[in-house]
Amino acid sequence: MSELKPGDKLKLNNKYRIEKEIGDGGFGSVFKANDAKSGDLVAIKVFKREAFASAAETRMYWEREYKLTKNVNGYSGPHMEFVEAYEDKSDRSNPSFYIVLGFVDNAETLKKWFNDNLRKAGDDQLGVDEMIERIFLPLCDYMYFAQQKGNIHRDFTFNNIMVITEDEDNPIPIVIDWGGGRQFEPDTLTDEPPLIEDMPGSGTVIITPGFFAPEIIMQKPPLPQTDIYMFGAVLFYALTNGYTRVKPTVADEYILHPQDYNPKVSDTLNDIVEKCTQYEPKDRFRHFGLIKDALEQHLSGEVGGLSALPEVGGENQFVLHILNNNAIVQMNPYDMVLEEGKNLRVGRELMIESGAWDESYKGVFRGITRCRNRGKPRPREQFFLGYSKKQNLFYVHEGRNTNRTFLEGKPIPPNQWIPVKVGQTISINHTTVKCVFELISVLDN
Repeated sequence: MSELKPGDKLKLNNKYRIEKEIGDGGFGSVFKANDAKSGDLVAIKVFKREAFASAAETRMYWEREYKLTKNVNGYSGPHMEFVEAYEDKSDRSNPSFYIVLGFVDNAETLKKWFNDNLRKAGDDQLGVDEMIERIFLPLCDYMYFAQQKGNIHRDFTFNNIMVITEDEDNPIPIVIDWGGGRQFEPDTLTDEPPLIEDMPGSGTVIITPGFFAPEIIMQKPPLPQTDIYMFGAVLFYALTNGYTRVKPTVADEYILHPQDYNPKVSDTLNDIVEKCTQYEPKDRFRHFGLIKDALEQHLSGEVGGLSALPEVGGENQFVLHILNNNAIVQMNPYDMVLEEGKNLRVGRELMIESGAWDESYKGVFRGITRCRNRGKPRPREQFFLGYSKKQNLFYVHEGRNTNRTFLEGKPIPPNQWIPVKVGQTISINHTTVKCVFELISVLDN
């Protein structure tokens, strides 16, 4: 195969006229072309012979990419349409391989779109909730469809997401380049993934710095939750105005906390990113449908029943005893919430952190644990406590825990405020860590 040039005619299953080269990567070059019969614009990927050890290896990569791309062709929303795949055997000792896709016009990478959006002033800039609605919810829809078809992208970063900008007020995301992907059995999508240390070490490392999941850097095979991690890293980038994760040295550094970089990030979005980027795949969302549900909950303003708590007033205080490191902390509910992001660390393992200030749930704060067991970090857990001045009662809400929250050893019903009496204990059970909080007295000034 000679190098394609503008004006060249290329006969595959269909006939095409090459317009220009629009991309050049490690494994192939991409050309913009016209379908000679329909006049439609297409993108033709030509695999580079020199990038592979043999024709058999080239064929393996070509087959994998076109099958993954064709697999999602039935998606009802905007996507890069699969047109055809073609193997030119005119030189049997050295065949050529092509993939033809629908052309995406007026598009730029998500990274460039993010940066351009940041430079816009006032109402011209798309806000966080608008980005969630117009960029991240459609990405969830597409990737959930792909997961249900058994696709894993494995390089799901802002360079492989294009944004159609023909209408600046209505950006449309398009996922490209399934070349590094893998297939899995879709019936196993909701199964619990194995621990990373128990996975076989036979994967190939594909790294986009700041976005790769821990199992990939450890040369483990990708899982559906690998794409979940990378989605969380892209969302982290968007919420923090361009931060990416530094190179992790320990497991808990893989978990991303956007509120650490941008205090205006809501609790719900912070929790979504944290759950997406948990170190162990089993602790992440199982699939993109669950991420979409969580993002829609954020957009709806629902925060799991917090508005049901009666208002608090006065100067009542309480003492909270944290049993597993013998700390006793005296706190005033008003003091805990008057300043957004205010927090109190108790030792190295536990933290009591205020909830974001909101008139609808005065007197509410979160109990958060960032526990370590035998030197290894455990997932962050949290619950909510609220105080009713009128009833002189504390209430507990299960919040958004990785695991169940218990009151006196019994699971707290979901989405409800449950009264807590002096001397009762709130606990979060994990496989290796049990954190206990005991309310020991209420003090009136």
